[in-house]
Amino acid sequence: MKPQLPKALKQGDVVGIIAPAGYVNESQIEKAAKKIENLGFRPLVDKNIFQKHGYLAGKDTFRAMQINEMFKNKDVKAIIAARGGYGTSRILDMLDYDLIQQNPKIIGGYSDITALICAIYKKTSLVTFHSSMLIPEDTEYTRETMIEIFKNGKKGFIIKPEEKDSKEITIINSGKAKGILFGGNLTLIETLIGTQYDFSLYNKILFLEEINEPPYKIDRMLTHLKNSKNLSNLKGIVFGKFQGCQAQGNNSLQLEEVIQDFCKDLKCPIIMNFSFGHVTNRCTLPIGIKAELNTKTLSLKLLEDCVET
Repeated sequence: MKPQLPKALKQGDVVGIIAPAGYVNESQIEKAAKKIENLGFRPLVDKNIFQKHGYLAGKDTFRAMQINEMFKNKDVKAIIAARGGYGTSRILDMLDYDLIQQNPKIIGGYSDITALICAIYKKTSLVTFHSSMLIPEDTEYTRETMIEIFKNGKKGFIIKPEEKDSKEITIINSGKAKGILFGGNLTLIETLIGTQYDFSLYNKILFLEEINEPPYKIDRMLTHLKNSKNLSNLKGIVFGKFQGCQAQGNNSLQLEEVIQDFCKDLKCPIIMNFSFGHVTNRCTLPIGIKAELNTKTLSLKLLEDCVET
């Protein structure tokens, strides 16, 4: 199915701030709004954003309503999650996918927001973005590269970590590969399996990242992925830095061993420690767009536009 492109972001556009997972407070949202203003855009905060229901940013109906209303609002040109946490998966069946498809616009986030951006892509073919969020710590590089792809994500656009981060990338399988970008946080990707938001890995370049999970849990999730999907159809894999996932003590496989075991029968290009997701210096990756993975340049090149200008 041909991807549906969101309109490119322009200076001065309205950017909606949502909290579909963990709760937020006024101080955090003030800083998030200021960040949007400093980037040259006008923030819009949903009136329900400060609700709290246990560890959630309000009850499911309110969090789903935020997203539906942001897509319905013609003034809003992009939607960025304030933070992750937990709870996005609870509201996926409350979203109005027909409304979203009729009002395509940029939507981005990472961590728990993986469920949202993958579900929207699955249901509507709208290109979504595994991007930075507004509350977690970030860098000038993170903000500038996110806005650059939102404004100018055309065919030929290069996604490459800063030089200091590129030096940490390791090559598991070398080569070039062309495929459709898809992925996000490993935990959330795994939870989509067997649901109506399940996905195919045919012709995909899969990108995966995680934080603060021990190697045995990474092993379990990757094994589930391997047992439930035909990995022979993968075109490439980009692993993130997996912060906080190193083995503690001697009675464990090392993270690198777990990933090597997962990759041992795969022939496609594979790299590890690409800078996206739970790091401060993070790349923005579009979901649903054909790209080329090149292990020599340690980069991804878009082979088609990811925004409409």
